Amino acid sequence: MLTPDQITALAPDAASLKAGRGLATGRKWESAGGDDEVVWGLAMGSGKEPYQTRVSLADFATKCSCPSRKFPCKHALGLMFLATGEPSSLVQKERPPWVAEWLDSRTTRQEKAAVRAEEKATKPVDEKAAEKRRVQREGRVGDGIALLQQAILDLTREGLASGAARDAAAWENLARRMIDAQAPGLAGAARHVADTVLRDAEVDEELPLELGRLYLLLHAAGNRESLDEATRVEIDAQLGSRGDEATRLPVEDEWFVAARRVEERDRLITSASWLFGKKSRRWARVLRFAPVPQTVSEPWPVGSTVKAVLQFHPGLFPLRATPDGDGFAALEPVADTSDAELEELLDRFAAALAASPFIRAMPFLMKLRPQGRVLADEAGRALPWQAADDLALRVECIAGGRAVLMAGEWDGRHLRVSSISDGAAWIPLTPQQP
Repeated sequence: MLTPDQITALAPDAASLKAGRGLATGRKWESAGGDDEVVWGLAMGSGKEPYQTRVSLADFATKCSCPSRKFPCKHALGLMFLATGEPSSLVQKERPPWVAEWLDSRTTRQEKAAVRAEEKATKPVDEKAAEKRRVQREGRVGDGIALLQQAILDLTREGLASGAARDAAAWENLARRMIDAQAPGLAGAARHVADTVLRDAEVDEELPLELGRLYLLLHAAGNRESLDEATRVEIDAQLGSRGDEATRLPVEDEWFVAARRVEERDRLITSASWLFGKKSRRWARVLRFAPVPQTVSEPWPVGSTVKAVLQFHPGLFPLRATPDGDGFAALEPVADTSDAELEELLDRFAAALAASPFIRAMPFLMKLRPQGRVLADEAGRALPWQAADDLALRVECIAGGRAVLMAGEWDGRHLRVSSISDGAAWIPLTPQQP
């Protein structure tokens, strides 16, 4: 079962979390039970009949008969809190029919989905239609590249201190134009300027760097055919192409879910997780999406370890990966899990930039000690640390002057902490819901 912090991370909003905590007592449940695969309960509410609530322990999927459109609802959250805080309340050991039926229906849906995926993979491809779509898309992407190149040149001529270069609304408009051009990667780059670069305290240094990186990508895309295969694949990925699934590299490992950030934009929720392979010693970035008002179903809580196969997307320095199935997440101690010390992090970041100049940040997982506005490793080396005052205070209070395990990113200028170990608990410090 999850820890309270991990259950908190699953809550769709603060109101659901507060209500869920209020249901974390046996007095609120007509009955409750559980086994190795699922926990269930009948929650007493305002309706005539109690609400039937179920939580799968394999992926923490939930279902409740209440009318709420939030996932998980307050009853599912309350049941998880109850199972964690008062496990003795789960007295039922035999699954009620409505629990068994739900599990059976989930298994049936998964089997049907697997069949559909297999049928899709074996379905003959209309080569002529596929080629027509490819040519149309390449034309739109080419128009988008030309538009964004010209915009950057115009901004550079005016001067990067001008209002146009620092107008977030103008960059948002460029992002929408890139979506129309079927280049979501370029849209993401434009929004990164609007959302992150222009808000950076060191924008005078960061803006020229980001525009240089973006222009390099556009120039490379315009000369794509003269590049080697690995670089062409990287360029396509940066533009937003999903690539050929057959070229992905499978890596089986025990993956520690070190950090996660959940954001909402244009009614699409994006969950980005950093996973560290205990055996392979490599990092993976896993993205999941869901349309509003749904929430992203994350089967792997932050702080858990999952044995799974990740399919790494090809590129000059592969980090993006897609899970091959969900696997099973188990909560394990993380005290001995460590990525590197700061010197090795710098070497790894330098190697990544040498391989791919489009990388903005490198993840880390190591024991660090807060010392003012720097974080020091156990060897005494230190790097600048960027955090809001309230977040910095929270990290300092958890660390208590000691070196504690932290996960986050290094962007070449600052460390940013995303999660931290507090004894047996692994605490996310970034938003876990939009």
